[in-house]
Order: sequence, then C-alpha cells, then structure tokens
Amino acid sequence: MALLVWFAGASGVAAARTALSHCALQPVGDAFKGSCAVLDQSPAMTLAPAAAITTGVWRDDVRPAAVWAGEAGRDAPIEIEVYSGGWGIMRTEYGWFPVTNLVASSTLTFDVDASHEIVPDALDEQIVRRAAEILSSDQVWNRNDDRRCPATATRWSIYCALAKATIEVTGGFHHRRPAQEVVRVIIEERTVGRGYHHRLMGYNNDPTTHLRDVQRVFADALARMEDLSWLRAHDFVPPPSLP
Repeated sequence: MALLVWFAGASGVAAARTALSHCALQPVGDAFKGSCAVLDQSPAMTLAPAAAITTGVWRDDVRPAAVWAGEAGRDAPIEIEVYSGGWGIMRTEYGWFPVTNLVASSTLTFDVDASHEIVPDALDEQIVRRAAEILSSDQVWNRNDDRRCPATATRWSIYCALAKATIEVTGGFHHRRPAQEVVRVIIEERTVGRGYHHRLMGYNNDPTTHLRDVQRVFADALARMEDLSWLRAHDFVPPPSLP
C-alpha cells in the first residue's frame, strides 16, 4: 500500500515517536515477568514464546520470526509478533502498537510506542470490503448487538460483520485490529456527544442509524485508509520497519 511507503519516509514520524515505554521482564520458569507501562498503566506482564499468532495474520506476504504471548495485568491478553531487526507489533486490548529493540536473552527487553497505533494494511481493506458485503441488507442486519458473534449466525451487527470478515480474511479475530479501529474513529467522529459505551454496538443499536449510514461508514473507512494526512492526524503510524 502506498500509505505504508509514504509514512516510512516521512520525517515527522520518527520525531513523533518519542513517548516510548521501556519494558524489562525477568525469567520466571518458562516465561518472563515484570512490569511494563502501557497507556499510562504499569501492569504486571507475563510473556512466553508461542508457536504462532492466534488472532489472525497481520499481512499475507510476511511471517514473524518469533511470537510471544501472555498477559498484562489480569485477563488482558497480549501477543507480540517479532520481525528481523527486533521490531514488531504488540496486540493488546487497547490497540496494536509498534515495538522496537526487542532482545530476548537472560532478560526480555523491548520498547513500546503506546501513543500510536499501527496503520491499516491491504488485509484491513479486504476486511472492511467483506464486512460491507456481509451487512448488505436490512434482512441480515442484527439491530440488537451484544457483541456475541456465534459461527451459526444468519444476521450480523457492525461488530459481528467485521469479526466474521476478519476471520475469513486473516484466519483469526482481534477486536482492536486496525480495520476495526478506523471504523471506531469514524463512528466516534460522526456521533460526538452521544456517549456510546461501546462505539460499534452503540451506533449499531441506535434507532437513528440506518443501513445506508452503516454502508457509508464502511466506505469512509476505506477512503480514510488511503488518506495519509487523516491517518497521521489520528495517530496511526507504520511499523518501525518494513520487510
């Protein structure tokens, strides 16, 4: 995608990445444990080597050199995919964040930029296009979303259409994937002052939302994924390096 190339060469991006959290975990049995300040929190973090990412591939043209999985705090799963050069992506309950300088030896150390989320890529575009296809008529639209998405469903909410599309495209699901995050930002901008507790669910269940509004959200998301200035203004950045 052109947006990744543009961001990688933008002089402002490196300067913007200054709020790094340094994480240093110590070996405890087969895992590493310590504290890591992410999003102004300092939770206890546990990470161990994993066989593979379980929440869907990031891109279809590269595979990580190593994967780490564990938790931050209580019941907050984390996955880190690591690429050549010690950079990678941390998948958390709050978003997908750039990781740099990851070194695994007698300790596990790395830096996280939790002030910026990873930009969407070609698979994220496919996810949004597929979600728009899934949610193409009022007959298949579930207007009473509870964010539960059974595999046997025949009607889908915005959240579940994105979940189903993500599984179809990437082989797994993570609710903070960049595709979902861009959709959330667009809905938030459209609904200032409504105070939804969950943006996708609230907008979906709002009686003033019509199917044409939902399709417009998907169309806008695809447009914003190619809008370099919009992505930068909303704190989406590329990974630290591109393979």
